[in-house]
Amino acid sequence: MNVDAKYNFEDFTEQGYGGALAQAGLHWKFESFGTTATVPHVLWRHDIDVSPNRALRLAEIENNRGVKATYFFLLHSEFYNCLEESTRDIMRRIVGYGHDIGVHFDGAFYPDVNQLSGLEERIAFEANVIADLAAVKPVAVSFHNPTPEQLKSYDQPSLAGLVNAYGHPLRTNYRYVSDSNGYWRFDRLHDVLAERAASRLHVLTHPEWWTPDCRSPRDRIVRAVEGRTARALKNYDKFLIAQGRENVR
Repeated sequence: MNVDAKYNFEDFTEQGYGGALAQAGLHWKFESFGTTATVPHVLWRHDIDVSPNRALRLAEIENNRGVKATYFFLLHSEFYNCLEESTRDIMRRIVGYGHDIGVHFDGAFYPDVNQLSGLEERIAFEANVIADLAAVKPVAVSFHNPTPEQLKSYDQPSLAGLVNAYGHPLRTNYRYVSDSNGYWRFDRLHDVLAERAASRLHVLTHPEWWTPDCRSPRDRIVRAVEGRTARALKNYDKFLIAQGRENVR
């Protein structure tokens, strides 16, 4: 088996994404975190580790299909900055499509925090920052690269007033599908959707993996990084032109 087939590269395109949404919509209702729905439903979640621009594109695709998801923004990403004007505007555009916002919380950024009270204090702080940027309150929190110890210690249904995406109720009562690292870590989403065996689904995607064309996971990261570089250089050139300054090369 070649590597493309082994890791289902063909799944991770915009076309493949639209197909997955259509397949899910035939059986499950798209709900927000904290739902009390009893009908078959799905919590569709995006942890934005690398690319807000890819997140916006997926939000557009979802909006065109009349479904909603929850977008978890990471304040400590090495790939983007939530405090940039462009990212703030993306947050607000995603909200404008009717999607929810969440906090993607990196516990490793706070190595001295080892108690629940301290953890919630920092989650609340980050939630307030994201609320200010997105102009709407986050509804949930998800851990970024959680350790087994974190998942065990912090499995409360909510943290700092936000639904805990890794809380015991969700981990127990929902079938979980994840595309972490650019491939299906547990079950293939398209197979799970075709089976229709679970009445409750929790789907985690990372927008950087879903590109217009078929690529390997690392090439998708390269695409995101080079895209950000190109935008930064373009903005630099535009600034000099607007200020009437020389662009010395």
